[in-house]
Amino acid sequence: MKRAFTLIELLVVIAIIAILAAILFPVFAQAKAAAKQTQNLSNMKQISTAAQIYAADYDDMIPADPASGTLSCPSGGAGTIDRWGNYYWTFLLNTYTKQKSSEIRGPKGFFWSPNAPEANPSELSGSRASCIWPQPAQSWGLDCTTLSGSSCTSIKYWSSYAYNEHIGDWQGGSGGAGNLTSWEAPAESFLILEATDSEIEGDELDELYGRTQTCPEGGWIGTGNGDAPRGGHNGGITIGYLDSHAKWSKISWGNGSNQCQAHPTISGAGFINFPPATRGGNNVRVKGWTPIFDN
Repeated sequence: MKRAFTLIELLVVIAIIAILAAILFPVFAQAKAAAKQTQNLSNMKQISTAAQIYAADYDDMIPADPASGTLSCPSGGAGTIDRWGNYYWTFLLNTYTKQKSSEIRGPKGFFWSPNAPEANPSELSGSRASCIWPQPAQSWGLDCTTLSGSSCTSIKYWSSYAYNEHIGDWQGGSGGAGNLTSWEAPAESFLILEATDSEIEGDELDELYGRTQTCPEGGWIGTGNGDAPRGGHNGGITIGYLDSHAKWSKISWGNGSNQCQAHPTISGAGFINFPPATRGGNNVRVKGWTPIFDN
């Protein structure tokens, strides 16, 4: 005659299963997060490599901004856009990633971190949208989100990465005509960072993906940069560098754990050590951001 399990034995087995589940579920969650971060790192590596291929086709230059006021918009109806590289770098490099143009319209391509939420697309608004509508926007695989007559005033797309604004400033703006060869330390120079805008520089670091606090509008460094964070990766950020490598780095806050404390002057040191805080504009000379640096 077969002996059945007693109630006590069943309860012991259930307890053991519960204990194992409690141990293993966090491990599974960590493994899933690690897999997403690996994919994110791969994305940034491919984008950084795409920038190098782009530069090979354009005389050692990656997407840049022309001198102010010299670029007429392709649409013919939006005046001029002098931040071409910084606003549209995603679409200019997308050709070199070989992903489908339609994937830029959804959170599944190379320009979207799998760690980012799927309810917060990037947006080109106002003249940034009308400047490229209908072309080259449609050839880039973009749809107009808000169409007013024949003018497009909003184009939403999926990117959780931001271009180093100083790249565009240096190569095409008022300091003019730099190229990749001009950079002193390409292996230490930022190409793309995880952030909530299409472009970023050292006075906009409240847009970093790696922040975990939401700072009040205008209450951090600069003004009008109170974007909500996207969570970060264990207090860090993934960066794609000019020499085409990518890596995760810990964000180093210069003032304890308060990520929103007012900084009296943007001096390039003290408030946030990495990535370094700086003033905005074309006169910054800080390692990581610019080709020539003082520190």
